[in-house]
Amino acid sequence: MRPAPHPGGKSKTGGKSKRDSRASAHSAWHLSQLHDPPSPAARGLIVAIVAWTLAWKGASLWRAAKDDNKPWFITLLISNTAGILDSVYLFGVSAAKRRQGQEESSMLAPTGETAALGHTEET
Repeated sequence: MRPAPHPGGKSKTGGKSKRDSRASAHSAWHLSQLHDPPSPAARGLIVAIVAWTLAWKGASLWRAAKDDNKPWFITLLISNTAGILDSVYLFGVSAAKRRQGQEESSMLAPTGETAALGHTEET
């Protein structure tokens, strides 16, 4: 068990303990970092990451809206994965749906039939 702190916040020896001085040194370092502007390289990296994320997010949200895929639209709108989930949607989910739609269209084109539009029985 730790001994109870001495009244006045100081250790029994009258000075600050090593733990207190380390904590205040860490706090001072952390606070000084808030006032220093980021270096040009760090600023460039931040701009590149933001541009990359916005490009992927814009493309994936546009495709999800065009495909009328509300669950994916909401997921992509809320998530922030630096383009990872957005690229999964664009190249995985949406691409698979588009391939399936193209296959159906290519089968219906020679016969002149129209798409069933969700109807499973012929009329």
